[in-house]
Amino acid sequence: MIRTKYGSTLKWKRLEFALNLMMVEDLENSDSHHNTRNLALLGLVLVSIAPSVSVTTGFVFKAGLWAVIVFVFTKAWVFGLPGFWHLRIEKQPFSWSPAKKGGWGISFLLGIGMILTIWAAYFLLGEQMLQPEALKSILYPVGLTVPWRLAAAIVFWVFINSVLEEYVFRWFITSKIEQFVNGKWTAVFLSSAIFTLHHSIALIFFLDPLGAIIASLGVFIGGSIFSWLYIEYRSIWVAWVAHACADVAIFAIAWELIVGF
Repeated sequence: MIRTKYGSTLKWKRLEFALNLMMVEDLENSDSHHNTRNLALLGLVLVSIAPSVSVTTGFVFKAGLWAVIVFVFTKAWVFGLPGFWHLRIEKQPFSWSPAKKGGWGISFLLGIGMILTIWAAYFLLGEQMLQPEALKSILYPVGLTVPWRLAAAIVFWVFINSVLEEYVFRWFITSKIEQFVNGKWTAVFLSSAIFTLHHSIALIFFLDPLGAIIASLGVFIGGSIFSWLYIEYRSIWVAWVAHACADVAIFAIAWELIVGF
């Protein structure tokens, strides 16, 4: 009887110890998950606000040289911080975001569809909505009404800036949103809303109100397509194909308005 009672007590002690250990591990995992979500939110906020600060300085305040300085600083911030955050703060490994799941064809087809949609909207509604002189007045202080400078800027925006935007808005921002929301489409639409915000600020300065709303909706749809491509194929390069196609269509219109074909 004594031996049985002692053995039973020992079993209960072991069980109690195991349960306590599991509770401690659950608390540690919960704290770790909470800290990860907080880090994701902080990184998201720090990166997301920079593009809107840059656009506001250039388009709202028309600050000339200061706008250029703020543009360069915010570009360095928004493109440098995600990599630093990933490697140093979160201590994650470096990756070139390889396209292991394919997706090139669907991205290209979506890009062609976006080109046709953008050009159709321009030919149907451009004269009513666009304000070429307002656009020129904004670009003149930074020298982008000069053809060769505009051409250089277009090459930069299509082949470099769009890649960097995918790295920021799809790889970093979309991935961070996924850490604290449920559902693929919630992440798609939230990241697209952040992507649309700074574009909308710029659009109101060279489109009439209705045009700005329509164009902002177009940016939101485009951003949603890019985010969906990234989540589906987990590569910024796949999303970039569609993004570059859309930029080609947009900057062809910009060239027509500023320089002319």
